[in-house]
Amino acid sequence: MKRGDTLSGEALTQWPIVAVSSGVLSLQHLMADGRKSIAALYMQGDIIDLRGIANRNRCNLISLGNSEVCRLSPDIFERVASSNPNAQNSIWSNLRQQTFRAIDHSVDMSKKQALEKLASFIIECNYRETSTASGSVVTKIPVRRVDLAEYIGVQPETVSRCFKNLKDRGVLAFKNLSVVTIHDVALLQKIANGEK
Repeated sequence: MKRGDTLSGEALTQWPIVAVSSGVLSLQHLMADGRKSIAALYMQGDIIDLRGIANRNRCNLISLGNSEVCRLSPDIFERVASSNPNAQNSIWSNLRQQTFRAIDHSVDMSKKQALEKLASFIIECNYRETSTASGSVVTKIPVRRVDLAEYIGVQPETVSRCFKNLKDRGVLAFKNLSVVTIHDVALLQKIANGEK
């Protein structure tokens, strides 16, 4: 899938289970008045089970860059899960992690200020994909600033200001637009938890 490619409607009804092999997909929720929001982000290794979603609300899965997915029919998915204990454990573990991320994101959206939301997102990225370089932590930010802004509920300019704030405070440095080096993980965690 390329950036902007969408799975929706009939495609999700027929193949409602999607495994993300690479890249990032967003679950975009469409409101009746035309407003939209990124309700969830799915990254490599995530399994997305949207059975019954067509009856609940209007949503689309949208690729936020080059992504590879594996779409499964419910019958095949259930057969694999029931016949393979390792697959079943992996599926349940993945769904638990998604539940925890959804809870954290709900708190971020309802209670946190912009800087705290961004810090929380960076920590989540750090948790999902980490490599260490000379005592610092290198973390990939897998989405564009405009998508990140929509996901955390702020304007793109606010995301840029918050990144600059973290850079100026020595919390992180940019290797490029999509990779940051976190110099002070503890301080980033404190900021995410509301300490200025």
